[in-house]
Amino acid sequence: MKNKLTKIFEKVQKIPYQVCQFKEEEINEDIKCGDCRHKHFLLKKLLEKEGFEVKEMKVIFDWKDLPFPKELLEILQAGTIWDHDSLEVRINKKWIKVDCTWNLELKQKGFPVTETWDGTSNTEQITKGKLVFHDKEGYTKDSRIKIVKEEAYEFAEKLNKYLVK
Repeated sequence: MKNKLTKIFEKVQKIPYQVCQFKEEEINEDIKCGDCRHKHFLLKKLLEKEGFEVKEMKVIFDWKDLPFPKELLEILQAGTIWDHDSLEVRINKKWIKVDCTWNLELKQKGFPVTETWDGTSNTEQITKGKLVFHDKEGYTKDSRIKIVKEEAYEFAEKLNKYLVK
């Protein structure tokens, strides 16, 4: 069971991180890239197919807790506190936090990447900073999150370029 779980995790984690449009009907094992929404949607789908019990999570985090150049963060004038998609998986009657967001190559840039997951403990999370976890079901947007679409689009475009340098 653990081996199957870790193989599925690694398969999804290997998908290069890139912010892009989210269309649920287009997310499958052949996607070329994705952000937290794509990767966790696919991971949930694959784990449930194998019989794992999975809960979708929303995680409040701060982009400032990631290793970005100052000029990238300055785009987010409305604020750097955002929410993030992640999962919890029930393993041996215990809920384990599983985040497959960052692909292995991003470790070189200082991102918190799970290199080898044991399948029984929490993976690395979106940042090493302060995180607040919520069940996605019933989640209402945190009042600290102020996203301006124009800023978000510019940030996503420049983030994608930064990550492939």
